[in-house]
Amino acid sequence: MKKIFLVLLLVSFAFACNQPVEKPKPNISDEYASNLKTAQTFFELFLTEDLDGQKPLICPGVTHYPPFYGAEPGKYDAFVAAGKGWMDAFDEITYNAEVWLPGTDSLGNSNGSVRTYGVWTAKNPMNGNVITTNAYHSFEFNAKGQIHEMRDYFDASGAMAAAMKDTQ
Repeated sequence: MKKIFLVLLLVSFAFACNQPVEKPKPNISDEYASNLKTAQTFFELFLTEDLDGQKPLICPGVTHYPPFYGAEPGKYDAFVAAGKGWMDAFDEITYNAEVWLPGTDSLGNSNGSVRTYGVWTAKNPMNGNVITTNAYHSFEFNAKGQIHEMRDYFDASGAMAAAMKDTQ
């Protein structure tokens, strides 16, 4: 009897181990999908230096956390001016998004926010210096799907210093 029980146990174990394992499907909400499209469009418009195209994507009460050391958060006018400043200072701006991710609240629940890691590249038109810097950006959205908070994390001060360095 023990042998039969042991055989049945081994057979059931073998079958249990051979069952296909389903990978969990990502839970991507409609809200996240819509906000992701907005964030990607915002970047596409930045790369083509279409500031007017970006404005409807930005909440009038936006809070922007710039990447410069010691910089204070800015509101709408400061955010738009910062974008224009980068566009005016550089040519051939590219952003290679390595990943786009859904964000979460403080409890780890998906909240419709968007995160991206990637690499910025740009050329200083005055001296031809090309900068490349790794970056992380986070976007929070209001009920209308506009960006109401954006945080930029990269070495902006170092990138500007490298862009201005003499090429002699």
